[in-house]
Amino acid sequence: MKNHSKKQDRMPEHGNRMSSGQAMIEFISGILLLMLLAAGFIHVVKMTRTSLFLHSVLRGNAGLSAMRNVLSASPDAISDWNPGPDQIRYTADDTSIENSASTVLSVMTDTSVRQPEDWRHVTTQSRLPVSMVRLHDSMLTATLLGCAHAQETLQVPVDPVIRSLVYDKADVAITEEVWMPVMGGLY
Repeated sequence: MKNHSKKQDRMPEHGNRMSSGQAMIEFISGILLLMLLAAGFIHVVKMTRTSLFLHSVLRGNAGLSAMRNVLSASPDAISDWNPGPDQIRYTADDTSIENSASTVLSVMTDTSVRQPEDWRHVTTQSRLPVSMVRLHDSMLTATLLGCAHAQETLQVPVDPVIRSLVYDKADVAITEEVWMPVMGGLY
């Protein structure tokens, strides 16, 4: 049998109490971090649902306008993009290169078939007006292809936890914009 003194027996107990306190602090810190991550995830889900809902409502409204052949606005005729300061194409800092609507639309109609002769092979049973079948020949392409437009912004409230710890704003603005083509009864 080994002889232990009372002092040696107390040392491990005192060390366990200290490590037990540290473990409790780490556990509570971990729980708080997980709660913050969960609150952030819930907020992102709320914003995504709002965006999807708003987008579907706007598509419905623009689709109704398109079926009624209501032209609400002319979109910018963008033919290409210049890369921005980051020199990566098709990112948020790029600038658009705008051309006339007839130039952009003629490019669209020219590249919608393999060869220009393919336009002659449209079925005779098409319900589209002749002006749509012969869209590529028309001098008034921009008037035949119009757009119905819908845009709206909704505010999503920021949860108090996120507001106090991460993002000091009361709400986040979600903006959606929809352009629907008006194609003379195609819908």
